[in-house]
Amino acid sequence: MRTLTSIICLVFASTVFGQTKIINIPTYTNSQSQIDTTVWFKWKYALAEKLELPNLQTSNDIFHFRFWTDIQAIDIWTIDGSSYFGTVTNYAQRYDRKLYKKGIYKVDKVFSNKINLDSSKARQIYVLLDTLKIASIPTDDKIKGWQQGLDGTEYIIETSDEIHYDFKTYWTPSIFADKLIEAKQIQTLVDKLFGEFKIGSYYDRLKLPEGNYKRNGIQGVKIR
Repeated sequence: MRTLTSIICLVFASTVFGQTKIINIPTYTNSQSQIDTTVWFKWKYALAEKLELPNLQTSNDIFHFRFWTDIQAIDIWTIDGSSYFGTVTNYAQRYDRKLYKKGIYKVDKVFSNKINLDSSKARQIYVLLDTLKIASIPTDDKIKGWQQGLDGTEYIIETSDEIHYDFKTYWTPSIFADKLIEAKQIQTLVDKLFGEFKIGSYYDRLKLPEGNYKRNGIQGVKIR
């Protein structure tokens, strides 16, 4: 659940070739009346570093899309508009065993693997993204009628091109799909990725040791 009202922060970053990129990251006003980036951005930015995913804020790809769930990061990109690439990064965050017994939920290790998609499937997903106009959909806080709830599923989308980077969040789009066109577009993407393209099945290839894991807001899902 998110209890903070987000605004869009515009900052500028230089890519490795010296180009200026407009960076759009949701922010909020903290208890000290200071502007700060949202917890979602901080979590995913730190996690992306651990998973050794490219920093899309400085990417020079013509287009790069990243879709986050609580156990996968799906990347689709093109460097020239004719060659398409894709990866599925599966990950699991295990809590420190000793601290967990004391009721302290601190991740001690992140397990992951990365699976390359063939160029044909990567291109099909790229076409789907283009058809649904995913890159142009605002973050959910900016869509009238898209509210937050106590539980559900949070999807995070990062998009980057040569001059823009956007970090956006979407809480449980299935609830709003019947009345909001933007929610229907996001939910259609989810259904296609995990239905037609069976992206979720890639997670079965990640073998985990015993422990308690962070999963979709539930503290301590146990793996035996």
